[in-house]
Parts: sequence; C-alpha cells; structure tokens
Amino acid sequence: MPSLNAHTAISAQHGGLAVGSAGSVTFHAPPVREVWPRQIGLVPGRADCFQHREAADLLDRAVAEGETAVVCQLLSGTGGVGKTQLAAHYARTAWEAGEVDLLMWINASSREAITTAYARAGTEVAGADPSDPEEAIGRLLTWLQTTERRWLVVLDDLGDPGDLHGLWPPARRRGAALVTTRRRDAALSGPGRRRIDIGLFSPGESVDYLTAKLASVQRDDEPAQIAALAEDLGHLPLALAQAVTYLIDLGLSCADYRTRLADRTRELADVVPERGNLPDDHHDVIAATWSLSIERADALRPQGLARPVLELASVLDPNGIPTEVLTAPPVLNSLAITRRAMVLKRGDRKKVSRVVTEQEAADALRCLHRLSLVDFVPGARHETVRVHHLVQRATREALMRDGRADDDGAGGRDLSGLLVRLDAETAAEALEYVWPVEERDDTLMAALQANAKAVADHVPVTAAAGIDGSHYRLGLRLGEAGHAAEARQHFERLLAGLSVGAKGAERGKDIEHLFVRHNIAWWQMEAGDPAGAATAFERLLADKEDVLGAATPSTFATRYGLARARGESGDPAAAVAAFEALLADRLDALTYRTRSFSLRRTVRFAQRAADRQMAVRMEARSGATDRSPGALPQWEPPAPSARYGLAWWRGMAGDPVGAACELESLLAEQGDLLAAFDPLRLATRHACAHWKAEAGDPGRAILLLTELLADQTGILGPEHPQTLATRHTLARWKGAVGDRGRALVLLTELLADQTRILGPEHPQTLVTRRTLACGQSRSAGEDV
Repeated sequence: MPSLNAHTAISAQHGGLAVGSAGSVTFHAPPVREVWPRQIGLVPGRADCFQHREAADLLDRAVAEGETAVVCQLLSGTGGVGKTQLAAHYARTAWEAGEVDLLMWINASSREAITTAYARAGTEVAGADPSDPEEAIGRLLTWLQTTERRWLVVLDDLGDPGDLHGLWPPARRRGAALVTTRRRDAALSGPGRRRIDIGLFSPGESVDYLTAKLASVQRDDEPAQIAALAEDLGHLPLALAQAVTYLIDLGLSCADYRTRLADRTRELADVVPERGNLPDDHHDVIAATWSLSIERADALRPQGLARPVLELASVLDPNGIPTEVLTAPPVLNSLAITRRAMVLKRGDRKKVSRVVTEQEAADALRCLHRLSLVDFVPGARHETVRVHHLVQRATREALMRDGRADDDGAGGRDLSGLLVRLDAETAAEALEYVWPVEERDDTLMAALQANAKAVADHVPVTAAAGIDGSHYRLGLRLGEAGHAAEARQHFERLLAGLSVGAKGAERGKDIEHLFVRHNIAWWQMEAGDPAGAATAFERLLADKEDVLGAATPSTFATRYGLARARGESGDPAAAVAAFEALLADRLDALTYRTRSFSLRRTVRFAQRAADRQMAVRMEARSGATDRSPGALPQWEPPAPSARYGLAWWRGMAGDPVGAACELESLLAEQGDLLAAFDPLRLATRHACAHWKAEAGDPGRAILLLTELLADQTGILGPEHPQTLATRHTLARWKGAVGDRGRALVLLTELLADQTRILGPEHPQTLVTRRTLACGQSRSAGEDV
C-alpha cells in the first residue's frame, strides 16, 4: 500500500479552507485542489499473514458483473469473520492498480460518523462550505452522481441500515460502493445493491493462516494440532488471529493452548492478548466482539427478548437447534419471567404482557439473525438455528458475569452458576416437550439427541444443588432413542457432580446417588456390558436394601436389572431363579410400576394432544414435589415386568413352548395397558415371535416379525437397537425355513449397520457376525 502523504489524504485541520464574515450569508468556498488520485480516510493496514480466501474472489466477480451501473456490494456477516479486511484488500488492490481516482474509507458505525465524513469529503472534493455540513453532504452526493472521475466509497461497519437513509452513494458506471455490516435487514436491499454473506474460513484457509503465522516466527508446530486448534476455534478469523498471537507471545504449543481454551474455569478473555497487544489493529478482544450486536438485537421489537433467547441457545447444540425447541412453552414461560423481571428492575410502571407468544420468540430469533448472531432460515421443515460455539461461550460468560454482579459483597447472592443452570434446565424441558411421542422423524430425532448431549454438558450438578428432573429425562431420552453409551456417560457425569461436596459416609448412598447408579448400571447393560452391569447391580442392591428397604419399587427395579444382567452374562438358570423369587414374593413391583409408568405416559401423550402447555406444567409440578423413595422409579428406565423376564429366560433355559405361552398371555394384558407404540409392548412382541419360532412355528413368527419391523422402524427408527435386533431375528428365521440367499443378504446389510451404529465389539454385532459366518459356511458346503 502506498504511503499516505499530505496531497493524497485529507487533513484533519480545516482552518483556512473557508472564509466568512459574521452576519453575512455569503461564503466563499475554497478552491478544489485538482490533485488526483485522491484518498480520503485511512484504509486499515494489511493484516499480518493476510489469508487469501474464496470470499475475495467472490467479491471480485460480483463487482465485475456490473452492467449499466456497478452494483453496491454489501459484505454481511457476524463480528470477526473478516469483512473489514476483505473490503480493505479490495480497496487497496483497486487503489494500487490505479483503477480509482477517489477512494473514500468511512467509519459507518453511526449516522453521525457517516455525515461527518461525508461533510469533510464534500469540502475537500466538491469545494463545499465547511461551515454548512448539510450543504457539503449534498455537494458530495451530487459530485459522485455527475463526475467522470472513477470513485470507490467504502462504508465500514454499518451499524443500522437507517443510518444510510438518504446517504447511499449513487449507482453509477464510474463509481462503486462497498458496505460492510453485521446486519441482514431487508432495508439493506434495493436497486443496484447486492449482499454477499461472508462466513468463516474454510478448514484449509484456517490451517494455512495458522501455519503461515507460526512460520513467521520460526515455529513449526505439529500439523494435526494446528488443524485441531482451527477446529476448536470454529475457523473464525478473529479468534484465530488473537489465539495464535497469544500462544506465540507466551511460547505455548498449539496443544498447550488448546488445553487452556478447553478449561472452563478460564474465560475467553483469559486466552487472548490484552487490549494493548491485540494483532492487526483489533479494537476488542474476541469475547467483546458481539456485545454491541447483542444490545442492538435486544433493542429491536419485541424488545428485551433477543438476549434471553441467545442465552438459551448458548446451552444447546451450535450446529443446529430446531426452532420448535426455542419456541416451546417452557421457553415462552422463561422469556415471560425474564421480561417481567427486566421491567421491574428498570422501575418501569407500564403494563407488560404476562405471556410471550410463540410468534414473539420467533421474531426474537429473526432479530438475532438480522444482527448475524445466529443463522436462522424460517419456512424450512424443522427450521434450524445455528450459532457459532464461541458466540455461545461468550454469551454464557457474560451471563455469569451478570450473575456475579448481583453479589455486592454485603450479603448479595452470587447467581452466576444458577443463571446458566436455569437456562440449561429450561432448554432441557423444551427438548422434552418437543421430543416425538408417536411419529418418527429421523432428522428431528438426530437434532434433538445432539441438543440433549449439549444441554447435559451445561447443567452443573453438585451434592448441594441436587438433580433436577430434566437431568433424568435427558438421560432416559438418550437411552430410549438407542444411544445407551451416551446415556451411561450422561449419568456418570451426574454421579461425578453429585460426589462434589458429598461427605464420605454419604457418598454413593443417598437417594439421588442410588438412582443415578441404577441408571449407569442399566445403560451399561444396554450398551453391551452385562457382566460389568451385573457387578454394579449387586453392589447397588445391597445399598438400596440398606437405605430404602427391600420392599420398594426402586429396590425391585435393581433386582430386575441384576436378574437380566446375569442371564445376558451367560447364566440363564440364575436369571430364572431370580425372576421366580420376584414372583414368589408376590412383590412384583415392576409389573405395577410398568403399568403406572405406561399409563402416566399415555395420559401425558393425550394431554399433549389436547393442551401441550398444561402437560408441561403438570410434568414439572410432578417432578418437583414427588420425591419420596417409592416415587423415584418414575425416573428409572422403563423395563418389562418380571413375568417378561421370567418367560424369556425360561426359554433360554430350554422351555420355548412355556416362554411363548407366557409372553402371548402378557402381550394380551399389555394391549389393555400400553399404547401400541410403547417400546415395552414392542419388546414383548419381539420376544413372543422369537419363542414361537423356537417352539416350532417359524412361519407364524416370520409374519409377526415382519409386521413388528415395520412398526419399530416407524416408531423407534431404523437405527434403534430393538429394530436391529428384530432384523437379526427375522433374517435368522428366513434362513431356517429355507430362504438362505435372502437371509445372507439381510444379515450382511445388518452387520454393516450394527458395526457402524453399535460398534464392532457390541454383543449384538458379534452375534450377527457369527450367524452370518455359519450361514455362509452352510451355503458353501451345499455348493460343494
């Protein structure tokens, strides 16, 4: 970039440029200096290790496509994506190539800044009177409209589209305008204007930038760690620049920096340079980059809702939040409470609506989208909201700082952790609300599962705080959806949190510990480790009997789990004996629990169909008040009755006829108690068909399994473990009745899916691999 000297840059001093006399209406404009080319305003310097990117080529092509008038290009994107650097690169290139006679670089953060710059330029270029800013602005716009000089006007960081009302540079073949902004308002559109959305670096661009920056100081870090760091920072150019500067200054490796970045006890401001040492003339540390955008979004109608919506979004999955989650009744209730609290805090006496509507929540999302804080595309199925994970982190940190501000040091309360927890619990309730009841939508289910995992990471659990019902629901939902390993990890995190602050004698034996331990053992068994689960259930049973007693539903739930785990570990006789003991005691609490659980679920489903908001309130009230030991099983994984377990393991022990008869009887009773789509009833249908085949009626079993597979695919989804198990059973019996070719095809397809979904060492995968190998060897023997 050429140096700016006195004749190419406007002076900050205007003395002597105009002459006037007091009381006179006649002014003599200074002569226009015919010095060309001319640059007004300082173009930002080239960033260190400036990274050429596809967006720059896109801008060049967009400008080149202008026909009768060069299109005004608007570079739009969230803070930190490099809009200013792209505009500066384009302006600098055009200037150095001699393609413009006048280059104006204007800070457009406010209307005052724009008009001040326009007035100065009108004085310098068009000979306007400096004492009359409005006349100077008019003279400049007229000059731009009529001159044969080639000009480029860059309006950097436009804060509000309204600030350019009446001030847009004219569209002319000889001129061009370039605007950078975080806004995506419809008001920015118009004749001769084109918006270019500027996104993140591509992974390759991120790696190239970091590598070049490190190489400039003779650093040669491990490529894998450089790529991982770029991923951790979400390929955000601003974050990359500040992070690499920080790690170079402190002599950290990329791996060391990633460790600091992942440390939740540190804020983003702690892992970037201090303000005085920021690279490339940055004005703010990364954490403060979006604060002004949030304030502006929150000021848009509906006022006061954009910020709390963003705070809720900050504890969900950054890669995609279904819009129905952020507009669900639990969220609307939370937003209404927040809005009323803000009004009371301001001392505003005007009446505020006691409710926030779904439309208002959606409008708040659109406000965030307009300020480029989220990406929100309305109208699509399961409209998805995406938000950069660093924006999420900065939002959570700001919320925690607000909470700490409530601690005045004189008896005030530190609400920092509580505020994030409340958002996470509200998000969890919203996920529970929108979780499909009967229909199956794989796209929605995948998004909900990802969001459930994200929320679980942001719900702090301690012995003092205890566990909210939303914690349990998230874990159960993950497990019921077929993600047993993730469900186990979720409950292990809860157990680790409960252990913080728990006294030694109480550790692991209070009610919440016992229940969480039951879930860990249960989902350990479902994930394919029955032997480990049996050991966990044995230890848990002794503690439950000691704390809760032997005759509580929670204790019998653990007895059921232990009996099943023993059977799946290879001891069906022990499983039969354990289930017989449950029935002999006439305390088959699991049967009653299953009935009450399923009836409660059926009632909840009906309530949702009639009045979903009331259902949420009743569910929340139930979870908050019913905390007696006997009530705890409402949060345990739904399990078939002891009759089911006994029938299954009798079959495994050599009595298939008795197993089939008992399961057929149980299935008839379940028809009166459970909905057709209830997973427990689906499991009984599978077991009944299996033992019918083992008892000598494979033809009937194949018909039953075919019907069941269609129902499971529609209700549970094609990747659910129960669905996969039915596919195996169906393929096996097709081979047994002589259709070996079809059976081998089905088993081959199933093995590929199980390996991908469950893993190569999962028991179901191993069983399918053995069955397929046996079938292939038999077919080979027949061919011989």
